[in-house]
Amino acid sequence: MAAERRSSGPKEFDKDVLLGALAQARKSLVDAQRAMRPKSGLSRSADAVISEIDEFAFVLTGERSHFHARAHGSPPGSANKTA
Repeated sequence: MAAERRSSGPKEFDKDVLLGALAQARKSLVDAQRAMRPKSGLSRSADAVISEIDEFAFVLTGERSHFHARAHGSPPGSANKTA
């Protein structure tokens, strides 16, 4: 008997949960890299995975620097607002 194939649309998932898991994985890799030799194969492999996580986050959010630290201070555009 042949297995029944299901053709369904894109799988539904919670984007925020996925981004949270990616953020944690990225942070773990960055932390681990601190103990690695900078030019080692292990460090380069970690860089590659971090880059892929950043690319995946870009596809999900449209923000190329979604996981990067943002500048401190006022939110963008707040300087033009008056009270």
